[in-house]
Amino acid sequence: NKRLLHESQAHAGDAHHAHHVADAHHAHHAANAHHAANAHHAANAHHAANAHHAANAHHAADANHGFHFNLHDNNSHTLHHAKANACFDDSHHDDAHHDGAHHDDAHHDGAHHDDAHHDGAHHNATTHHLH
Repeated sequence: NKRLLHESQAHAGDAHHAHHVADAHHAHHAANAHHAANAHHAANAHHAANAHHAANAHHAADANHGFHFNLHDNNSHTLHHAKANACFDDSHHDDAHHDGAHHDDAHHDGAHHDDAHHDGAHHNATTHHLH
C-alpha cells in the first residue's frame, strides 16, 4: 500500500504539473482572443493549486492531456479531440466536454462553466469524472 500511495501521489503531482503548468489545452485557448485576457482562466487559484484537480483520476491517469498541442498548429485542437483515451471511457467526456460547439457554450460560458463543470457536487457525481 505504501508503494501504491507513493505512486499515486507522484502521478497526481505529475498530472497536476502536466495539466496546469504545461497545460497545452489551456495554453491553446490562452492563445485565442477568447481566453487571452480572461482572469478566470489566466490566473485562477482554482486551477493553480487545486488538490481536487491534482488528484482527480481523470487528470492523474490521462496521458493524453498536456503534451500533444503545438500552439502554432491550427489542427492541434482537432488532434486533441481525435486522440483516443486508453484509460477511460471517453464517450461522455468527448460529447459533453470537448465537442467543439458544446465545449465553448457549456464549458467556457462564465455562468454555465461554474455551475455545470466546476460545481463540486456535479463535478464529483457525474460519470464524466469517473473518468
